[in-house]
Amino acid sequence: MLCPECKQPAPGGTPCPKCRRLVPERERFGGQGGHYLRLLIALSLLFFVVFSVITGIGRGFRTTVHNLYTSGWIWLYLAIFLIPIGIGIYYWFMLREEEITITDTHIIRRSRWGDESIAWADVHLFRRERVPFRRTRLGRIAGLSRFLVDGRLFVNLIPFRYDLVGPPDANGTPSGITLEPGTIEDMPWLLELIEERIGPPIDE
Repeated sequence: MLCPECKQPAPGGTPCPKCRRLVPERERFGGQGGHYLRLLIALSLLFFVVFSVITGIGRGFRTTVHNLYTSGWIWLYLAIFLIPIGIGIYYWFMLREEEITITDTHIIRRSRWGDESIAWADVHLFRRERVPFRRTRLGRIAGLSRFLVDGRLFVNLIPFRYDLVGPPDANGTPSGITLEPGTIEDMPWLLELIEERIGPPIDE
């Protein structure tokens, strides 16, 4: 494991050799569903504020809403306001079970696509491949993971997919875990923990 403070390697549950703080025995990383939901709710609220400011000038907000309702256009505006929230709820539901757990011996992934586990000793290949967001399981919406991350408005996140390949199963299919961009929170720290165990990835 790595010390979260000074990034020094040490066995989990023992004091860090540099800062003497206790190194976690395991690290957990959740999915980004809540991140997408918050962003899309913010987008809907932004639309509502802009609409309120524009329509509130002159005729008044209440009068404008009444006119939109009587003309039938109110349903279009409600759809524009509610659709992003609905999409956010959908992706939150899709990623609510997503979780990566790192220990000194294993990496474990739990998700709606199935649970996976592989021991570090069994990993014989760690590779990464650059993929467009549209080719990930989440699709283009994974690009929203660039925004409002770690207190910053925008992060230049390169869309890499990471594969941890293990021994074949009973059917001869190689086991392993795939980490796609935009699915897991704090991906940089997760990758540091993985590289501390098995080294840097091989580019493909």
